[in-house]
Amino acid sequence: MHISELDTPVAVVDLDVMERNLSRAAEYAREHGIALWPHTKTHKMPEIARRQVALGAAGICVAKLGEAEVMADAGLERLFIAYPLVGEAKMRRLMALCERAQVRVALDSEEVATQISRAAAAAGHTIGVVVEVDTGTRRCGLPIGPEFVNLCQRVCDLPGLEFLGPMTYQGHIWGTPEEREQKIAAENEQLGRVYDALTAAGLSWSVVSAGSTPNLRWMHRLRGVTEMRPGTYVFNDRNTLGCGACTVEDTALHVLATVVSTAVSGQAIIDAGSKTLTYDRHLSGRGQGYGVVLEDPSVFVSTMSEEHGNLDLTNASRSWRVGDRVTILPNHACPLVNLHDELVVHRGGEVLGSWRVAGRGKVR
Repeated sequence: MHISELDTPVAVVDLDVMERNLSRAAEYAREHGIALWPHTKTHKMPEIARRQVALGAAGICVAKLGEAEVMADAGLERLFIAYPLVGEAKMRRLMALCERAQVRVALDSEEVATQISRAAAAAGHTIGVVVEVDTGTRRCGLPIGPEFVNLCQRVCDLPGLEFLGPMTYQGHIWGTPEEREQKIAAENEQLGRVYDALTAAGLSWSVVSAGSTPNLRWMHRLRGVTEMRPGTYVFNDRNTLGCGACTVEDTALHVLATVVSTAVSGQAIIDAGSKTLTYDRHLSGRGQGYGVVLEDPSVFVSTMSEEHGNLDLTNASRSWRVGDRVTILPNHACPLVNLHDELVVHRGGEVLGSWRVAGRGKVR
């Protein structure tokens, strides 16, 4: 079957493109001596995680315990939960996970460190810990300074924990190559302050965890980084395209949809709305809406309701009729995947089957 015969709306993955993306990142990591811990929050599928490990990934990264459990169920043995775990229920699940996988965690508070230490010591486990420090994204992570250093020291002292080093996230490094050059220089100043603070406290570390897909090929420019955690690179999307981190030919995940109405002048309605695409905005600021039509890049999804996507035809280069099919490049691959039970996989348009999104909805 060809993808043109699939019922719509449907999310499809071009395996040739995906495998090229995976190989390119693995080769980059090897070339620069940086360990690759791909973040599986993007694809949520063991089939892809296994491919990443086979290509040399040191392990896989997840956001939530539920995702880690899915990967452990599938036989993945080295797991990095890059998210603070809070509460007794999560401590019980974390200890159970440690019975069947090598697990490390990220945290940025003594409350979380104490909870994990207590549970690990009681269960006879030692868990590797990276302490998140904020170098500019302003999400999780302590500011560089005494509180961060004190927490690193506390992790060193607590039973059941092994301090590995600092973790950062470069989500704030965005923009044109020129803008990114300036931000990389500023980031290296921040990282230097992190290392100086740890050294002054007499602390040593073996890991500096960093990364994001838009900066995947800039990781060797970041001072002292030993490992990276890109996720979206597996598929890429309109955001990674918009910031110059990939080309259209590097995008592997698309949504096929059908025009179902042209009743209103200047627009066409497709059968893919917010339950198929995602309301995540286009971060680069160079485009509008919630996805672009690859057959005519001047056409984009301007608004959505649950089952309706509105194509803005103002600058369309062709006419669109009921029954026409479109290929949508979504703004953000990660939340889109989480909307679907499965992704149809193909090579050159020929359908090979489908993969279940096993980690879908694993938000706990």
